[in-house]
Amino acid sequence: MSFKVLNKQILSEHIKRLDILAPEVAGCVEPGQFVSVCPEEGDERIPLSVIDADTAKGTIALIFQEVGYTTRKLGGISIGEAVFSILGPLGIPAKIDKGKAVICVATGMGVAKVLPICRAFKKQGNKTIGIVGASKKRTLMLEPQMRLACDKVFITTEDGSYERKGLATDVLKEIVEKYNDQERELIVCAIGSAEMMEEVCRFTKEHKIKTRVHLNPVMVDCMGMCGSCRVKVGGKIVLACVDGPEFNGHKVDFQDFKIRMKAFEEAGVCQTSLSNQKKSASETFTKFLVGILKK
Repeated sequence: MSFKVLNKQILSEHIKRLDILAPEVAGCVEPGQFVSVCPEEGDERIPLSVIDADTAKGTIALIFQEVGYTTRKLGGISIGEAVFSILGPLGIPAKIDKGKAVICVATGMGVAKVLPICRAFKKQGNKTIGIVGASKKRTLMLEPQMRLACDKVFITTEDGSYERKGLATDVLKEIVEKYNDQERELIVCAIGSAEMMEEVCRFTKEHKIKTRVHLNPVMVDCMGMCGSCRVKVGGKIVLACVDGPEFNGHKVDFQDFKIRMKAFEEAGVCQTSLSNQKKSASETFTKFLVGILKK
């Protein structure tokens, strides 16, 4: 099958969107799931959330940040050219409730992941509130789409360059403190940095609010065979690629999660700190074994 790129957009600083022909994936992918993408034969695979799917056209939309060799290579593919392979959909779909009030908190690239989940919540009749956090206005993305997907959207920027100055968690706390709808149970979904999700879960646990998070550890094969994406949830080791990526936020061991993410960064294999040199999946896996499993 030819995974041809049909459309390409630059959304923000170093962030691109590709619409790719993948009818088999488009026909069955659900919110919260992802695909494993290999730009060219021999390249490493990278996991990317599917932010939209058009079953009529047979296309899926992927949004990613160019932070390393593989993502830059993917971003360099032109309209009309093809991606070598796309495997998926992978992961367990997000749980979509009915008749609730849902606050979806997202920062950074988490906005791309939370967008289809917001759409699904609203489609099921939930009152959906979006909170989007960015460092500055020019790094903010998908604002119009989030406003369509949610009943109400709050935007924060850390430097105050757009809308409210502050953190996404500040807005969450204010909304929860004022919430008084006795007919709709309040739940929270958080996707973003480990620090943000940890703070969200700390706050919601105090207020006894159900909270789900989407974890994004480094994945190599994306099918549960390498173990690189293992995380600790409820005192047990689970794999984000096959058991997640969505988990009960109050059961996630964020200290363990942050230690693992930092270990990958120090080993030079974290997806957000890849070097310009091409790295194969086997090299990544070897570094994982040396840097993580021995701990």
